[in-house]
Amino acid sequence: MRSKLLRRVIPTLALMAIAATAWAAHVSHPATPTFHKTAWSLPIDPWGPGQAYLCPAGACTTDVRLYARTKTGFCNCFGGVADDDEIDRIGDVDLHGDDFTGTAPGITTELAGLKGRARMFKTTAPLGTSRRVLSIVVASDCKAVVATLVSDRDIPTDVETSARTLLAGADFQKWVTAQ
Repeated sequence: MRSKLLRRVIPTLALMAIAATAWAAHVSHPATPTFHKTAWSLPIDPWGPGQAYLCPAGACTTDVRLYARTKTGFCNCFGGVADDDEIDRIGDVDLHGDDFTGTAPGITTELAGLKGRARMFKTTAPLGTSRRVLSIVVASDCKAVVATLVSDRDIPTDVETSARTLLAGADFQKWVTAQ
């Protein structure tokens, strides 16, 4: 009698364990990180505010903020964003911490048909907190699009991909054209 009961219970427990594991994986790793528009919270400088977005910890592994704006008339109008010095100079990393260091050389990138560079930085804020900042700077005809992804932790690839999709999308590109 006991063996009959065990033969029924063990498969049921196994199925329950598989279902619980699948549910936990779905809850802890959402399929697509989603950014929502939020208020521009950075200091206003000569370039003015841009667009700001938040991917909260529930949609991303941790809160990730995306700031994007245009800068018209930057120095290298015809060469575009050709090197890391250009990213360091106009990439808005300084808005996220006083002390910043590139964690690796930048890479060439493209966003909505514009060519440029992307580079990861680590910043240290005045109170000693550390942040990861991915600066993406693309340009054409003296107009740069400067985007920064900011997080207290490493920025996962799927979060970066979601941000790039938003930036390449019709709504954001319409806003860029109007600037």
